[in-house]
Amino acid sequence: MSERAASDLPDYKRARRSRIVGAALAALKEHDYDQIQMRDVAERADVALGTLYRYFSSKEHVYAAVLQEWARPVFGDPGRDSPPTQAQLRAKIRAIIASFEKWPGFFKICQLLQNTTDPNAQQLMAEFADAAVGSLARDFTALGEPAASDTAIMLWGIINTMLTGAILRGLPMADVYRVADSFLDLVAPRLDHPGGAAGS
Repeated sequence: MSERAASDLPDYKRARRSRIVGAALAALKEHDYDQIQMRDVAERADVALGTLYRYFSSKEHVYAAVLQEWARPVFGDPGRDSPPTQAQLRAKIRAIIASFEKWPGFFKICQLLQNTTDPNAQQLMAEFADAAVGSLARDFTALGEPAASDTAIMLWGIINTMLTGAILRGLPMADVYRVADSFLDLVAPRLDHPGGAAGS
C-alpha cells in the first residue's frame, strides 16, 4: 500500500496503520531489524497479528513505510518561497547525514530494502528515493532542469556511498560530512551564477 493509497483509507484505518508504523519505528530505535518480529510490532501497536497483515504484506513492507515516516521531517522542505541560501543548503545536508548517524539502523534498512522482492515494499522504497531526490532537486532549482535533478541524484549517491562506508564498514563519519561539503563547494559557483555556468 503506497502513501497515496494509505491516505484514501477511512480515518480509523489510517489511524490504525499509523499506529502500526509508529510501533515498528519505536522497535527499531531499541533493537536491530533482524531481532524484530512482526508479532512484536503487532503487540506494540495493540493489534492482532492478522490485522497487521491486512495492512502490510511483510516485515519489509512495514519497514519501508517506517522509512517514509521517519524521513518526512528529515527530507521535509521548510516553507520557502525562494531557493535556500548556501548556508541553509549545507545545514540541510548535514542534518540528513546527522539523522542517519544518530539512527544507523534506518540506513541499514535503506540498504537492505534495495533488494526487497515484496512489490509493496518496492513501491514504498521508490517513493522514498523519489522524495529524497525530489527534495534535494528543489534546493538546486537555480540550476534549471535537468541540472537540478542531475545534481540531486549525484549528491544523494555520494551521501549513500559515504554512509555505506561509515555505517557498514566503520570508516570515519567525519568523511561523510567532508565529502558532501566538497561536492557543495563544486556546485556553489553555479548556484551563485547559474546562467553563466550553464554552458560550461
